[in-house]
Order: sequence, then C-alpha cells, then structure tokens
Amino acid sequence: MHGHTVIVGAGIVGLCIAYNLRKKGHKVTIVARDPLDASVSCINAGAIAAAEIIPLTGPSVLFRAPAWLLDPLGPLHVRWRHLPNMLPWMVSFVASGTARRREAAVKALATLVQPVFEDHRAMLRETGLSRLLSEKGSLFLYRSEKSRARDQAAWDLRRAHGISFEAVDRGEIAAREPALGREADCGYFLPDWAHYLDPQELILGLAAFLRSMDCEIRFGEVSDVEVVGGKPRRLRLNNGQDMEFDDLVVAAGAWSAKLSARLGDRFPLESQRGYNSTLPNPSIDLETYLTFAEDHFVLTPMSKGLRIGGAVEFGGLDSAPNFERSRALLRLAKRYLPDINIEGGTDREGHRPATPDDVPVISRSSNFDNVIYAFGHGHLGLTLGPTTGRLVEALITRTPSIDLTPYRIDRFC
Repeated sequence: MHGHTVIVGAGIVGLCIAYNLRKKGHKVTIVARDPLDASVSCINAGAIAAAEIIPLTGPSVLFRAPAWLLDPLGPLHVRWRHLPNMLPWMVSFVASGTARRREAAVKALATLVQPVFEDHRAMLRETGLSRLLSEKGSLFLYRSEKSRARDQAAWDLRRAHGISFEAVDRGEIAAREPALGREADCGYFLPDWAHYLDPQELILGLAAFLRSMDCEIRFGEVSDVEVVGGKPRRLRLNNGQDMEFDDLVVAAGAWSAKLSARLGDRFPLESQRGYNSTLPNPSIDLETYLTFAEDHFVLTPMSKGLRIGGAVEFGGLDSAPNFERSRALLRLAKRYLPDINIEGGTDREGHRPATPDDVPVISRSSNFDNVIYAFGHGHLGLTLGPTTGRLVEALITRTPSIDLTPYRIDRFC
C-alpha cells in the first residue's frame, strides 16, 4: 500500500513528480503557491534543451561579467541592494568554476539530459498532449566566425558528450529561416532539440490530467511543517489548511530553499529573474527555436505568436520587475529580424531557481528520510521536468536508475 505524498510546488517539476507517483498508485496532493496559469513554467521559452550541459561557471564568464554588469539592460544584471544577500551564492559560484568541478557539473547535466526526449514523449502520449510538441530542431546563431570560434571549446564538449550538431553558414541559415537578416552570419543547427507551442497549455493540461487521476491540488503557501515522532508529518498552509503526509517533496522552484532551511538543509539558491515578450502579430514566420549566442536571448515560435526571452537578473524574490529589459530584447530581435513587428507584445517575468554550479538538487533530506528535494533546475526546468519526476518517484519507491550523488542537497556544506 503506497502512502500519501505531498508535493510543494505546481510548476512543471512538481506536476511531473505527481504524474509519476500517481501512475504507481500513490495518493498525491500538490500545494500550489500561485494559480496554475500564473506559474513560472507557463511563461518560459518552451525548450527541451538537451544540448544545454555547459554550466555558467568558469573563467570565461568571470572575464565577461564586468562588461555585462556595466550595461543596465545587458544579459546579466545584479540589483546592488541585493548583493549582500547573494554573497554566499557568489562564493559557491566561484568555487564551482574550477576545472574539476566544472567537469563534474557537465557530466551531471549530460547524464540528466540523455533520456529527456524519451521521457517527454512518453508523458505526452499518456496524457494526450503530444500535439503541443514541435520537433524541428534549433539554430544557434553568431554574428561572425570569430565569435563562433570563441565558443568552440563548449561545442567540443557537447560533441564529446554525444550531442549532435552541424555547422551552418549564412546561406544555409537563410535557406532554413528566410526572415533572419545578415546579422545572423553563421552558427550551428541542432536536430535533437524541441519546443512546446504553448507551455501554459502544457501546464494546465497536465494539471487537468492529474485531477482526472484523483490527484488533489490545493492553493496556499506553507507556513509550518510539524514534526511528529521524529519525522515531518503535517503541513500547514497560510490559509489555515492542514494536511498529513507520509512523504514530502519540495519542488517549489526559487522558493524551495526557504522551506529546505526550515527542515535543516541550507542550500545556496538564488533567483535568476528572466523576462520575455510574446508578439501576437510578428509579421514573419519561423519554424525553429533560435538562440542568439552572443546577445544571450532566444526566440520561440509558439501558437500564440513569437516569444522573445532572455536576460539574467539577480534581485531577490521580492523586487519589482523592470520590463524595460523585455523591451531591450525586442530591440535586439529587430537587429536580427529586420521585418519583425515588435508592437503589441505581452511582457512577462519569472524567477528561475539558480544553483551555483547549474546542477539541480534531486536528493533526500540530510535529516529526514521522508523528505525529498527537487529544485534548482535553472533554465532547464521544462527540459528536465519529466526525467526529474521519474527519478523522484524512484527515490520514494525503489532505487533510482542513476547515481544521484552529484545532485545531493548537502554538496556545498
């Protein structure tokens, strides 16, 4: 007889964990902090980014960071009032940039992304949501051969871990995506890449399927966790709701470290706020997901229009958004796509949970064997959601298929 699992977090990771547990017969209750259609998972770039195994740590990022920080609308921004709060994260970030730790992080990410397409396709078939997935590959674009050459080490590392790609020149780019102007001079085409036509429809569709499987979804914020007989056994929400559980899963994205700290597991987690704008009438047609490597933004063709997103902003969870960053992305897009109509877009922002080494936490608690953490997926939450769901289900019921040591909660202690 399976017990009752409470999952704190109703983004893509939490929903995928619930899906895998319900398939195995577990009673599952999900605690959602926000309405489902306001989830950060609804407003991402929609990518299954199986090539993204290169962490942001390392000397090259430290070398480029000062120039980025001096541009208030550049790809990286730190709100200076938040800087003292993120010092522990920064110390761990720098420490994660050694050759040995970067190599371990690449291996850990490569292991996680290896089965992602199989896991996504299986879940979509079973939930009736396969229509939402577009598998037309991706273009990584550079303004010059010199710029592409600067990233050669990262591309060599991807190839060494089995990721396929082919070099494309200006003529091949124009043949694949005629709307791209001459600013897109060269790049790579990645066939093993996919994107969702509407991440919000995916989230709402998964939630509807889970409810049809008798999975309960409650709304509220966790205000207390009660320990009974030496283990956490009861959760209390700020609206007065209580629920008892056998197992607790913390999958609350950027808010997860607050709850893990209450349970005795302190982890250096930061919010990377990202911005995007979805253009309903872009006046151009695109087929593939585009990554603009030098300017650090992406463009996704979706059913509701073109979504242009990017930027990394460190400012904490409570700071007000600066949507001028969304508008800066639109101006960048205009450089590469001269005929795009950038008017009438819907601007959104959300908090990505960032670990110092870019490796997520998929781990039992250091203190309680009935508490499991699944957070810190950064830019790869959607990519790794179904795979993380499968691994967490295995942690609760049997032995996982891979060694989860690289993803442990106490790796920075």
